[in-house]
Parts: sequence; structure tokens; C-alpha cells
Amino acid sequence: MFSDRYDLPLSTASAAARDAYVRGQDLALTLYPGAVEAFDRALAADPGFALAHAGKAQVLMREGKAVAARAALAEAKGLAAALPAREAGHIASSTWSSPAAPKPPSPPSTPICRTGRARR
Repeated sequence: MFSDRYDLPLSTASAAARDAYVRGQDLALTLYPGAVEAFDRALAADPGFALAHAGKAQVLMREGKAVAARAALAEAKGLAAALPAREAGHIASSTWSSPAAPKPPSPPSTPICRTGRARR
């Protein structure tokens, strides 16, 4: 089993996937371009590497590519059951993963004027 830059274990048996994942994380954390491509290289080396799917999802969401981000996160979540608790928790902590955004509150049934009092 390989480790990341911080000596935390990674659930991949591929050195190429590990190296590309670490590169992707470095690029993502510094906001340099190329993180998605690095995560794609990690996934080409190990398609079951859930953290690479999750890292890709985070970058895609930050870039405003919500549909692609949700697809990548769905891949990660599909693999999460077999992961160690740390990695599964990392994937589960994505707060934007819900498919539907909360609805805004409904307007009041009685119109309110600028003073905050109900109009009659």
C-alpha cells in the first residue's frame, strides 16, 4: 500500500496512480491548472481509486462543472464501502453532493412593506 505526501495510507496498489493523485492534490491545493488531468492519469492507472474520483469531483465543482463533478463523486461514493474509514469519511464529507439544492423560503402570503409591517 502506498502513502500520500503526508504519509497517510492510500487505497491503491499502483505507484503511477499514487504519483498522479499526489500531483493532482498539489495542483488542486495551489489552484494551478492541470489537477483534473492528473486525477484522470491516476484513474487510468487505477479506475477503482476512489480518492482520485473525489479529488477530481472537488476540482470540477470549483470550476463550476457541477454535472461532471457529481458524476465523479458518484463514482467515488460507489467505491467508498470498501475503503478504510479515513478515506470513506473524506468522500462522505462532500457537502455539495446532494442532487437537489434546498429550496428558498416561500414569500409571505401577506405582502410586507419596507417598514416590515403587513400591508392592508
